Amino acid sequence: YATNCMKFCNFVSEMEILIYDKAMPLEGLAVATIGVFDGVHRGHRFVFEQLADKARERKLISTVITFDRHPLSVVCPDKCPPLLTTLDERLQLLCATGVQRCVVLPFTEEMAGLAACDFMLLMRQQLGVKLLLTGYDNRFGHDRSAGFSDYVRYGQEMDMDVEALEPCNITEEDCPVSSSMVRRLLADGALDKVHHCLGRDYSLEGQVVSGEQIGMKIGYPTANLSPDTHKLLPKAGVYAVWATIGVDGPTLPAMMNIGHCPTFGGRPTTLEVHLFDYNGNLYGQTVRVRFVGRLRDEQRFADASALKAQLAKDQSDALQVLRADAEAQETVCGK
Repeated sequence: YATNCMKFCNFVSEMEILIYDKAMPLEGLAVATIGVFDGVHRGHRFVFEQLADKARERKLISTVITFDRHPLSVVCPDKCPPLLTTLDERLQLLCATGVQRCVVLPFTEEMAGLAACDFMLLMRQQLGVKLLLTGYDNRFGHDRSAGFSDYVRYGQEMDMDVEALEPCNITEEDCPVSSSMVRRLLADGALDKVHHCLGRDYSLEGQVVSGEQIGMKIGYPTANLSPDTHKLLPKAGVYAVWATIGVDGPTLPAMMNIGHCPTFGGRPTTLEVHLFDYNGNLYGQTVRVRFVGRLRDEQRFADASALKAQLAKDQSDALQVLRADAEAQETVCGK
């Protein structure tokens, strides 16, 4: 195993992050749960609370086993969904859950070919899993016909206990919160519901690349972001966002347009961020945006003057949304 903590040294959490290497078994016995955990949403955190309880009860190491990519990207690429979190983002969010150890499995065709029993044997012998927590409807291994009762039986044969997780008690629209639900809500632009499911605002980051400087010509210069191509974009439109420059740079109020520039003849999807009262050079830097409120749909205007007038209104609306958000954050912090 190789410890991969370079990107996470700023976190208070002491979670051990390990990249799986079959040449070397882990020390210590663990209670573990396994999954992609895309988004690390409130339903996932409900699972991690159960994991922590079992770890304390049985004096085991609380361990999350996840993958370096979505398994569907290997076994069925056409059905692989866009991601709510990159691997780096997932690990950062996991660091904040209090889990003691995270093992990242490089998901290959070889791993995809393992039967459920063989996969459990890997967890038992190499990852030290003594207790596996899983849902009744969870499936792993290439033989997807195996289910919870099979996992219990396999576990008995290799001295591994298998217990069922409690059903998720976090719901939205009377359904348990799931990654697929969050994706659907983002596609609808329902940021309030996304926030409820995630327990935080949705965010993405990208490197600032050169654009056509249309915004500059009408007094609203924008930073054009190039995010991870696997990352899910919210519904096209205009958003109030907080924009953070670099790793330790300032966080500034901003508005963001996701769309196709219909006023200027249309373009491939662009992500343009206008940072209020900022005049620095952002080219080549990374900017992370946190989506706070959706202001309107993208629309086509008669000319640049009409667009400029609308952008002035968008900026006023965005500042109102962001002021309210800042006040709410101060209230939470004050408590």
